Amino acid sequence: MIIVGKFVFRMQSLLNLKIQMENSLKNELGKAVRELERQKDILNRLNREMNECIENINGKFGEGISVGELRKYNTYISYLSDRVKLQKENIKKAQLVVDKYRDKLIKAMQERKVLEKLREKKYEEYVREQLKEEQKLNDEIVSFNISNSEEE
Repeated sequence: MIIVGKFVFRMQSLLNLKIQMENSLKNELGKAVRELERQKDILNRLNREMNECIENINGKFGEGISVGELRKYNTYISYLSDRVKLQKENIKKAQLVVDKYRDKLIKAMQERKVLEKLREKKYEEYVREQLKEEQKLNDEIVSFNISNSEEE
C-alpha cells in the first residue's frame, strides 16, 4: 500500500483541548468528592461526640448529677446540635459542588466523544481516498505496461 499523504484532523487542537478540559474536570471532581467525604467525617465525629456526651449524662444519673453540671451538659449538647445542623448544610453544599462537577464532566466527555467519532469518520474517509489513489495509480501502471507491451 502506498500512502501519499499524512492524515491531518483539522480539529485535533480542539480535541486536545477537550481532553485537557476533561482531565481538569476529573481532578476538580476528585477534589470535590474528597471535600464531601471530609465534611461527612466531621458530621460523624460531631454525632459521636454528642452520643458520648448523652451516654455520660445517662451514666451520671445513676450516680447523681448536680443541676449545674446538668446545665453544662445541656448547653454543650445544644451547641453540638447546632454544629450538626450547620454541618449538614455544609454537606449539602459540598454535594452540590460534586454534582456540578459531575455534570460538567459528563458534558465534556460527550463533547470529546463526538469529536473522536468525527475524527474516526474523517480518518476512514482519508483511508478510502488513499485506496482510490492507490487503485488509480495501479491502473495507470497497468495501462502503461499494456501500452508498452503492445508497442513492442
